[in-house]
Amino acid sequence: MEKAFAQSDKVVCPQCHEVVVSSVAHSSTCRGSAMEIPEVRPPEKKTPAGRDGEDSQKEFFPLVSAAHEFKTPLVVMLGYADLLRNGHLGPVNERQGQVLGEIQESAERLQKLIQNLLLLYELRAACQQPGTRLEVEPAEVNEQVAEIFNYWAPTASQRSIGYKLQLARRPAKVRVEAMKLQHIISNLIENALKFTPAHGRVWVSVTPCFWDRRKAQTEFLFNFERRVNRKVENAVRIDVSDTGPGIPQDRQDDIFCDFVQLPGASSRGTGLGLAIARRLTEAHGGVIWVESEKGKGSRFTLLLATTR
Repeated sequence: MEKAFAQSDKVVCPQCHEVVVSSVAHSSTCRGSAMEIPEVRPPEKKTPAGRDGEDSQKEFFPLVSAAHEFKTPLVVMLGYADLLRNGHLGPVNERQGQVLGEIQESAERLQKLIQNLLLLYELRAACQQPGTRLEVEPAEVNEQVAEIFNYWAPTASQRSIGYKLQLARRPAKVRVEAMKLQHIISNLIENALKFTPAHGRVWVSVTPCFWDRRKAQTEFLFNFERRVNRKVENAVRIDVSDTGPGIPQDRQDDIFCDFVQLPGASSRGTGLGLAIARRLTEAHGGVIWVESEKGKGSRFTLLLATTR
């Protein structure tokens, strides 16, 4: 795990190991232009076969069709519940207001599930069309991460969880639609907050890095040895770390598959958050993985190539 959790009240920059003073965000810890560029090497991809492959697409279609049918009546239900709760259709007593609030909360959960199902189906379909390039407007990473970090800040405060943000020392853009980048980061932060106990810590960091995407075989065949001074910042690494219960080694690949939940997870979950985060990441040429030890927390890492 990162050194951020090694001290009781301090967060340490993963690049220069200086202490981050701010309890909310910091983006200028690293000083000097001669600093060595960190290199990131993603672990070998190990997606379990048969969990979310194309063979299950036909079986998945009826569920998505039903989700489409649920969309409109659900919006109507939410609209009327909001009118009633706010007294636009007549006085509402305290108990009635509480019941309407619970109706809204349940309907919003169902709406989120429907949105996730439709997005998952869209991503599955995209996987069946290899070679398709996504033409999107590049998103500024610091800006998008900070926005979604702040969105989850009240939840962290309510649960008495230490919540820190470490931004990159200078702006970097990735070829990912801003809303989709936020969707990925939001899923990771929500997951970290859900499994971190009160008085635990969740830390989000953005680190420019070098990502060598050439195949190891190519280097072997041509006996090529890359020089250290040829490394450039061509990628950005986004880490979401927590002090939760950790993930068993034999389940760390499973959790990125569709509809997979770990034993003891909340019954309110659907097992789609991390699956969607993975599919969105891979659709944009990125990599996502987790490093974790049972009882020692987890660190989810998102690696995306930058664009000029």
